[in-house]
This record gives sequence, structure tokens and C-alpha cells, in this order.
Amino acid sequence: MRFEKYERPQSFEAALKILKENEGAKIVGGSTFLRLNKKGYQTAIDLIDLDINYIRENDDSLMVGAYTSLRELETNKLIIENFGNFFKDALNNIVGVQFRNVATVGGTIYGRFGFSDVITALSVLDCKINFADGDSMEFNEFIKKGNSNNIIKEIVISKNKVKTSYQSLRKSDADFPLLTASASKSDKIQISVGSRPLVAIHATKAEEFINSVELNSENIAKTAQIASDELKFGDDIRSSKEYKNEICKVLVKRAIEGVK
Repeated sequence: MRFEKYERPQSFEAALKILKENEGAKIVGGSTFLRLNKKGYQTAIDLIDLDINYIRENDDSLMVGAYTSLRELETNKLIIENFGNFFKDALNNIVGVQFRNVATVGGTIYGRFGFSDVITALSVLDCKINFADGDSMEFNEFIKKGNSNNIIKEIVISKNKVKTSYQSLRKSDADFPLLTASASKSDKIQISVGSRPLVAIHATKAEEFINSVELNSENIAKTAQIASDELKFGDDIRSSKEYKNEICKVLVKRAIEGVK
């Protein structure tokens, strides 16, 4: 990725002004996937001076700043206290520790990458995105639609007591996933599957079924089959759509068993 200008704004107002007045502007801070993109942009906007590298809490939620590294999300005490090893399981195979020390949560989410373990994990939690201009959007709505005219300030994750489980299949440690699946259970079970190779999406028919029946081995297997049938898969350089379809049954089954 190439840029003609580099901007380092000192406020969100200034950053939004640059973004909206320059058609070729791009937020780049912490975006370690830039080399995957050969596009050229007029202006690079780096938010490093805006103090959005944090994980904080209030009575109801955890607030994760957009410049928080994946490594901090993986190891942070507040995250572990509320979600156990869920994020560790989701993140500890992403390339390597050095990479996770510089890759940011906001950059990963904003890119809506199909292979994103972060998105697969967050999509089964009660969370929203707060933007630089004060607007908010439910996390899964943003993943579906995006919002290229705004800047992610933070991700707000509810501290609702939930059981969580994360599953993925890789050819080797530190490789991109062939397929990912996550599940959560509070008053109901949520199921998400990513790296299809498209971005993570809820298996809504599977959720409807498992939340209407007894949570036993037979119904979990049926749910996994429903998820495999309802979701769309495609070929990529790591596996065929047929293989992803079969693996979906295995990962969804394991994810649900993990929150049983």
C-alpha cells in the first residue's frame, strides 16, 4: 500500500476532517495487513496521538480502545477475569507474538477480514462500536455493513456472564485459519463461523434450533449439520469449499459442547 501524504492529527475532530475532505484518505495506524494490499491512497491518517490504546471497565462493560494490540487483548487481566481463556484461544495462533504486539483491534475490525479470529470471537458477545463522532453501532451490524466515513474509537463489550468457546482449524501453528467457529451461552446460545473464506457470520437457523430443544449430544450434532447446510463456503488457497463445509460440522459441534 502506498501513500502520498502522512497525517498525524491531534484530535478526533481533525482526523474526521481529513478523512471526509480527502477521498483517498486511509486510517493506517497499527494496520499490519497493509502489505496484503497493493492499492495506492492519497493520505495516510495515523491516530497514534489520540490515546486509544487501553482496556478499561465500568460496572457493565469493558472498553477496548481501537489501538489496543491483539496481544493486550489476549493477555489483559480484565479480559481474562470476565471471559477466561476465550480471547487467548482465539488469538494465540495469529502469526506470532511480535505480530500481535503491533496489530490493533480496531484495524482488524475495520478491515472486516474474512480470516479474522477477532471478529469471529467478538461476534458472539454483546458488544458495540463507538465512533469518533459520538455515534455507535452494534458490532455485528458494522461487520455486515461497515462505515467508511467514520473512525472506530473503541469496542464496548458487555460484562454479561456468558460461557464461551472458540474453535479453529489451521494447517500449522501461526498460519491463517482454514475455518473458525465460536459459541456463547447466557440465556441463549449464539454461534458464529468465520474464514468461510468470507467474514464471520451467525448461523441463525442453527441458533434457532438449538435454543428450542434440549441441549444434548444428539441435538448438538443436528445443530452442527444445520449450520453447515445454511452457511455459504468458498474455495481459497488453504482449502476447498467442500472441505470447509465438512469442517464446519466439527468446529460448531465442539464450540457448542464447550458452552454446554
